[in-house]
Amino acid sequence: MSPKPASNGLRSFAMHSQADPVTMRAIEGAASLDAGGGGHEFAGLDAETAARHYLRTALQSPDVPAFAAAGVHGDRDEFRNLGIEAQPLTRTQTVKFRQMYRRIPVYGSLVTVELDEANNLVSINSGLGEPTGVSPIATVSPSGATDIVRRAAGYGTTALEATPRLFYFYDGTDSRWRLVYVIEDVAKPARPAAANANAPAGGIGEAGLTGIPEYSDYVVDATTGDLVAELPRTHNAESSGVDGLDTEREFEVIPVPGTPGASRMHDQSLNIRTHDFKFQNLMNAASFQSLPGPFVDNPPDPWSPAAVSAHVNAAVVARFLKDVLKRNGLDNLGSPITSSVNCVASAGTREWRNAAWLGGRKQMVYGQRSVGNGALRSYAVALDVVAHEVLHGLTDNTARLVYQGMSGALNESYSDIFGIIIANLGQPDIGRWDWRLGEELSVTGIPLRDLSDPTRHNQPAHMNDYRDLPLNEANDHGGVHINSGIHNKAAFNLLTTRRSGGAGFLFTGQDVAAIFYLTLTQHLAATSGFSDSRRGADLATKSLFRNATDKNARVQALADAFDKVGIV
Repeated sequence: MSPKPASNGLRSFAMHSQADPVTMRAIEGAASLDAGGGGHEFAGLDAETAARHYLRTALQSPDVPAFAAAGVHGDRDEFRNLGIEAQPLTRTQTVKFRQMYRRIPVYGSLVTVELDEANNLVSINSGLGEPTGVSPIATVSPSGATDIVRRAAGYGTTALEATPRLFYFYDGTDSRWRLVYVIEDVAKPARPAAANANAPAGGIGEAGLTGIPEYSDYVVDATTGDLVAELPRTHNAESSGVDGLDTEREFEVIPVPGTPGASRMHDQSLNIRTHDFKFQNLMNAASFQSLPGPFVDNPPDPWSPAAVSAHVNAAVVARFLKDVLKRNGLDNLGSPITSSVNCVASAGTREWRNAAWLGGRKQMVYGQRSVGNGALRSYAVALDVVAHEVLHGLTDNTARLVYQGMSGALNESYSDIFGIIIANLGQPDIGRWDWRLGEELSVTGIPLRDLSDPTRHNQPAHMNDYRDLPLNEANDHGGVHINSGIHNKAAFNLLTTRRSGGAGFLFTGQDVAAIFYLTLTQHLAATSGFSDSRRGADLATKSLFRNATDKNARVQALADAFDKVGIV
């Protein structure tokens, strides 16, 4: 058996009113007394106040001894509200809290309290830490931490505009807690693309074609000044193929201001914006700062096929967010989904065999490959790959899963799951779904991954085969594109669960999308792993189907799907 992946240092706990109604009602009763007693009406409270009463009561309750927070430095922990969000899919609302000691947050910690329309308690999910043995006093200044990151990121004497924030951080390498500064979304200066012999075959390791603008979060020990971790935040497709589609598509545009008769690729209803980077080099610092490039306009006529693919496929993703997940864009605030086509990553070539979500820039960039006779095909033509990459933006706006090790594999898996679901939603029969990801990108037709059988493409399909790889670029940041196969297989198991007697499937694609969406956005945090995902999916399933006649069968199917791949 492979070594177990490193712990994120957090203790997990979850309970749901569907699974343990007696305990939940006891907590509600005690919380009512805490709030004023005498049958205090929680329905009249604001959601945060009600959730805080439930949280405080549950932490103190002898009925749930597994849910507790220990004192650190003689202080009890505090909980800062991260926001309140209505969940149209479940007709509930969630209140999320971050654990803190002396106003210093615990990195990756999360408590999600779910309430119904009358503020009754539906579920509690948590990942809590105990940063014992760590002084809360920083001896390295914020400016000192910024200087350390400036040098580590390769800025030399160039100033780095950044805001260091103090956290308690669990260092899985040394299995201990630290007081650290975290500096998020640092853009690394351009560097040449390099061959990577350990990259997946046909993937990101192709020399001269694989460079990509990089963003990272940096973690600096606030006592010693040591650089504890560099956490990559650029998510890229590790592919090397082209799309062969040549289909007439319809899409929305707007008039070009001041130019009668001209149109611009800007879908105002979905806020989709498509730009032409005109084969500028992403690895050149000056060019990079000019992203996203000018809008794609017409004339010139005809429309660029690369731009049509990017624009239309981004709109498909935006409609999925809006119609299936009831979400207003990647940030739920309606911010634009921006794409740039015709990107390259080295001078003197028009080829760049890649596509990527740039978290720091909050946009997509698309490369292209030659198909002979001087023609190019954009990586924007593959809907599953576009959906995969764009929905890294959903993760960046919600759980913000660290892009290395198991949390990175989970990050990749969520994009794979959503990508496959979006690409297949036009086919109502799950038995006829295409489980391959990215087969259009290769002239050989060989896909990058296959959710139905991850082992076909060098991925494990069970925790017994988890690959505990070094957390560096040469090893795919700890196997983020490799170990994702385990969680992908659990999703495949869930999607293909049949009803009792075998008459049809228990879940629709929309059902499973909702389960994983609620898990990602409400129950996961930066350092969450596969088990955290299972726990969150269990709670999401119980909330989504709490009034369904087959709710027990659905909850059991969820458990079976994860059991089969060894995620407990």
